[in-house]
Formats: sequence, structure tokens, C-alpha cells
Amino acid sequence: MRLFWKVVMVTLALAYAAFFLVSFSMYWWPDMPTRPSPAEGRVYALNNHGYYTYMNGWEHRLNVTIWVALPFLFAGLALIMHFVDPFDVKRKRRYGSPPPGFR
Repeated sequence: MRLFWKVVMVTLALAYAAFFLVSFSMYWWPDMPTRPSPAEGRVYALNNHGYYTYMNGWEHRLNVTIWVALPFLFAGLALIMHFVDPFDVKRKRRYGSPPPGFR
């Protein structure tokens, strides 16, 4: 059963990392114009610290979906680590003993 939770946890962590990287890289996508272009459907503003770029509908839905999914992925990771602990992190902690290298 621990192997199952390890696979689930690694999958959630990889999805979280991929979503974060896609969301973070959106600000530097080269095909986003700096002026709205209604003919191309680029009317959704993406504020890049006062420098606006404009997304089309698909890019906007992707951005919103990622920002909605990230907290759920993080919560899933935190709940699995807290309640299931597939990597035995809690057992490896020894409270009350000095840290390694302490004299």
C-alpha cells in the first residue's frame, strides 16, 4: 500500500511542478502581443508587473484552470504526507535527541 501512496504523491508533485512552470512561463510566451487584438481573440489581459500582454480564450482558461488546481494539488500532497506518510518521515524524526554533529 505504501508503494501506491508513493506513486500518487510523486504524480501529484510532478503535476504541481508542471502546472507551476507553465503558469510561471506564461509571462514570457513570445506570441502574446502587448496590445489587444479582438480579431485574433486576444482580449484577456495578463498583468506582468504593469506590462500587459493579451491572451486568447484558450490561454486564459489554461491560466485560470492552473490557478484553481494548484491549491488542490498542494492540499492533496500535504494531506497524504500528514496522514499516510508514505516515505516514513515522521518515524525518522527523533524528538528529544540532539541533532547530528551536536557535541
